[in-house]
Amino acid sequence: MRVLIVDDEPVNRLVLARKLQQWGHEPVQACDGAQAWAMIQAEPFRMVVTDWMMPEMDGLELTRRIRASPLAGYTYVLLVTARSGVEALVEGIEAGADDFVAKPFQIEELRARIRAGERVLQLESDLAEHNRRLSEANASARRDLEAAAEMQKALLPPPGQELAQLGAAWRFLPASLVAGDVFNVHALDEHRSSFYLLDVAGHGVPSAMLSFTLSKLLAPTQAVDGLVKRPLGDAPGGEITPPADVLRELNRRFQDDSSALKYFTMVYGIVDTARDVVTIAQAGHPTPLLLRPSGEVVRLGDSGFPVGMLPNVEFEQHEHAFLPGDRLFLYSDGVTECAGSARVIYGLSRLESFLASQAGTSVGQAVGELELDLRRWRESAEFADDVTVFALERRAA
Repeated sequence: MRVLIVDDEPVNRLVLARKLQQWGHEPVQACDGAQAWAMIQAEPFRMVVTDWMMPEMDGLELTRRIRASPLAGYTYVLLVTARSGVEALVEGIEAGADDFVAKPFQIEELRARIRAGERVLQLESDLAEHNRRLSEANASARRDLEAAAEMQKALLPPPGQELAQLGAAWRFLPASLVAGDVFNVHALDEHRSSFYLLDVAGHGVPSAMLSFTLSKLLAPTQAVDGLVKRPLGDAPGGEITPPADVLRELNRRFQDDSSALKYFTMVYGIVDTARDVVTIAQAGHPTPLLLRPSGEVVRLGDSGFPVGMLPNVEFEQHEHAFLPGDRLFLYSDGVTECAGSARVIYGLSRLESFLASQAGTSVGQAVGELELDLRRWRESAEFADDVTVFALERRAA
């Protein structure tokens, strides 16, 4: 190890340099603090053994400058002094010295203190290496999470999507990079479309993984184990599964026997534009809101039991008129439970009033204004829970 010796007495420097060489170190000499400081700025040293009393710049000032400078790595400072007493000790420690050797000193005492300094520096090096590896691991994990977040966003409906006389608008604001919320709308045939919004209990990667799985299951396929459509003999297109049956089958498949209970709430429904109706089933999720063109807001149904919490649960479905100009708003509990600076939640009544005030705007603008109102209410750039709003507007033929 390179050790900088700082002393205005040439004989003291020479004696100490020889001893350090014998102990396997590489000594470098400076005649005072000013010269030592210039050398340290050019090439930092891991250890400095410095006299206290010197012309130009004493050892105490040199120590202060070392501590105040953003040097690469830690510099261990061993202060050599003829001063004694508590006051001198306190002054040296406050300046940033790591250890002291009182003059006159025994060579073996100095060697022991330098060895102690080596152990401290080795611990510092080990810690720096550990932190470097941890930083690399964190960076790698964050890259993976960012990739997962992009994959999750790819599962959502494209902005401005329209199908079977339906328009869609949404906001997806995860509390972290990935979320347990997921939603979508799919065309089933010329007049019918399925839609859902679900919220997996918890946060982070485990919840996001389950939401990813569920989004795949809720895509319309004619597979034998399909949820949204069921094969019906040789009939093309298969049979569309009623919303309550979809929830019932999900509940059967996702019973969790582990100690870590994993369940999810959701709203699942089917819009039939030929009949001007929407059929909805709920599983422990906040109640959907139907906004009429007049500004009237109607609550649709009650919450029911979450999926995966209890076996053999029966789910109900209800049919409602869904006429051109009507808008259906689905949302996660992160909306109504959004707490402001005074810890007062946004609440369902405020949400209803706000949506009613947006009756004359476009559905996209209404969803965007709701986000802004939630942010004003929150008075923070971040939300404590995932915030999702998903709106469907019935368009005229």
